Amino acid sequence: MDKLPNIDGFTVEICYKILRSENLLDEPKCKWGNLPNDTDIEIADDIQRLIKTTGLIIGLKSEEVTKHYFNKLLEEIKLIVTRVDSYLEKDTLRTMYNSLCRSETDCISILQDLTRVKPIEVSITSTESEKREMFSRLSIPIVETFPKILRDVIRQNIPAQLMYQRCVPVLKTFYPEQRKNIQDLQFSNTYGSLDVTLICQLLRQFSSITSPTKGWGKLPDKGDINLGDDVERIRCYRNNLSHRSDTKVDTKEFNEYFEEFRGIGYRMDQNLLQTTNYEQEIIGFRTCGMDTAMQKKYENAMKEIENIKLRFEKRPLKFYWGDDFDTWMTNLRSMLRDEKLEGRQKVRVQIIFQKAVDVENNMEVLNSLTEEINDGLSGIDFIVATKGSLVLIVDILLGMMETDEKLLTTLSLFLEKILARITNVTSETIDIVLLPVEESTQWNKQKTIGEQVYLEFDIEAQLLETDEKMVEQLTKISDAFLKHSNGSGTNQNITATLLPIDLGK
Repeated sequence: MDKLPNIDGFTVEICYKILRSENLLDEPKCKWGNLPNDTDIEIADDIQRLIKTTGLIIGLKSEEVTKHYFNKLLEEIKLIVTRVDSYLEKDTLRTMYNSLCRSETDCISILQDLTRVKPIEVSITSTESEKREMFSRLSIPIVETFPKILRDVIRQNIPAQLMYQRCVPVLKTFYPEQRKNIQDLQFSNTYGSLDVTLICQLLRQFSSITSPTKGWGKLPDKGDINLGDDVERIRCYRNNLSHRSDTKVDTKEFNEYFEEFRGIGYRMDQNLLQTTNYEQEIIGFRTCGMDTAMQKKYENAMKEIENIKLRFEKRPLKFYWGDDFDTWMTNLRSMLRDEKLEGRQKVRVQIIFQKAVDVENNMEVLNSLTEEINDGLSGIDFIVATKGSLVLIVDILLGMMETDEKLLTTLSLFLEKILARITNVTSETIDIVLLPVEESTQWNKQKTIGEQVYLEFDIEAQLLETDEKMVEQLTKISDAFLKHSNGSGTNQNITATLLPIDLGK
């Protein structure tokens, strides 16, 4: 700054800060710090677009740079250059762009230069109302777009009536409300009544699509972009946001989520056979008009997904859980009373620390002290901590689940030991969200009904003269099958259908 008015040594970051702090330009439509909509083409929009695009390029891996991505990026840069030249009433940038495109570039040298470029991190402080608005904007694609995408995916892979037929043999494994929605498939022949949770469960259980690269239940890495990866992303992002104990999102988190949402929309537009426009739909939600009523509508819609509520407090801990956890505990306690748990001794629970800091360091500490943490705690075993956010997976003895009091006393003692070992706990209160761990309900392949088996054999006509004779013969046939089934068919019901005989053959 001492060299002013000479600005030749100004970095991009300094120029950006001056333009923002001195209000030298009107604020972009998307507001500073966000990625503009494709239709936003004022000079401030392009400045913001350059900053965000630079950050994205720096973070790219080589395998992510496809020919399509490269061509799309070049076209976008060309448009930015043209608009900025028009604003400046010059032809400087266009000339530089054309010269660069014609030159024989030294790729290695450019890549070395790129490693020295750092993303521009400009502190953007959001008000509480802005944070709530950003949460509501993230809620719109989750409530409106993602269910439509998943219905398109499952419809493309299997008709609704056929899905109903596949579900019939295992219908009792679903919750009552899910059973009703599945039964509706046979009459409506559409997936309109199915929510995200049930669609993901059906896609997973019947292997209707390619499995995610890292498997089901884990957030895919950035480079994992097959159809199963994006279905799992939708499920994970929906759960992450609906399991929050508050409805506020800061600008950095908002931008990261929307970039992920936009990527899902883009790839789904490529994957689905019919014409869709999900990417542009999601982009529109980022800057669409939003009044107080609309903000409240989507905030409430997100709350209703899980209905997370404060259930118990023992300072500094606040325990939250939602309807899924309530339903799970009700079913579990019912089975405990009826002694229908078939020898199980433990159940698995997920504990999420909201707004955790220094996550990776705390993960390492906890994973190295699992035996010490478990020592002296009857009823609970610490399993693993998952990277990305501070999440603990624990196994709890069934006896500790009999009442809320037993569960919360056990968890409080356990978490007090955890808090004594992790760093940077500066909050007066710590919000804890409890979730049941999704256990795999993938049915044993030997027991799953997939392709039907047709048996044709000759039988003496007189053995079908009466129902009694026919039942006697079918019993003998069944016994013969079971005798040679190696036990694979003795632990479940087997349904067989007798078809009318074509006497013309």
